[in-house]
Amino acid sequence: MAPRKGNTSEDDSVSLSVVKELLELQERNFKSFLDTIMESTHKRMDNIIREVQEIKDSLHFSQKEIDDNKLNLYRHVQKVEDIETEITLLKKDITANDTKVDNLENQSRRNNILIDVVPDTKDETWDQCEQKVRDLLKEKLKLDPKQIEIERAHRNGRFQDGGRPRPIVAKLLRFKDKDTIIKRAKYLKGSTIYMSEDFSEKVRQKRKELIPEMKAARERGNIAYLKFDILIVHPPGEGGADRRRTRADSRH
Repeated sequence: MAPRKGNTSEDDSVSLSVVKELLELQERNFKSFLDTIMESTHKRMDNIIREVQEIKDSLHFSQKEIDDNKLNLYRHVQKVEDIETEITLLKKDITANDTKVDNLENQSRRNNILIDVVPDTKDETWDQCEQKVRDLLKEKLKLDPKQIEIERAHRNGRFQDGGRPRPIVAKLLRFKDKDTIIKRAKYLKGSTIYMSEDFSEKVRQKRKELIPEMKAARERGNIAYLKFDILIVHPPGEGGADRRRTRADSRH
């Protein structure tokens, strides 16, 4: 039996209507899907932007802290440098004052002679001590004690029964007398008595440091002796024309 041709256009119209509705539904669904995706994307973008801004703010704060710390560090470093400069200046002042004090002390000792290993007694008076010095000048150095004016003579340190005699410090009125006595101290060679100039502790230490070098120079056949805190060395027979001077502190 042949199909009916009279309902074809009506069927086609229904089919197109259904397709159209399906397309519209699909479009709505797609738009809804897109809206959902876009909304989610916008939210994520907003969150990312907010997080980036928070990171920027945090970095800005951290950078400010770093800058502040740098500034504080610079100020501390500058303060330390200022203090170090002040300490250096104070050290220079102390050294200069120490040198002045030492020079004054040595100047006050300029007319002194130091005599060691002279028999000692516990109750020895200054007058008795001075008489021992005069006897020494006369008997050992062959000097006229009447021509030597001794301002005072006394023992240094505490008496030790059975111990080493205390050294004698004799202060002379004139430097020339002191110089004459020191030049004649060589006559004490072979005795137990030792005589020397009187120096400050600082100069005595410098001289002590120079003694090994002086002995070594003498062993090499040179003339070597100490003058104040200086070691003077020259070959024999040259009369000091080519002297080498060495200070103890110049080697440090």
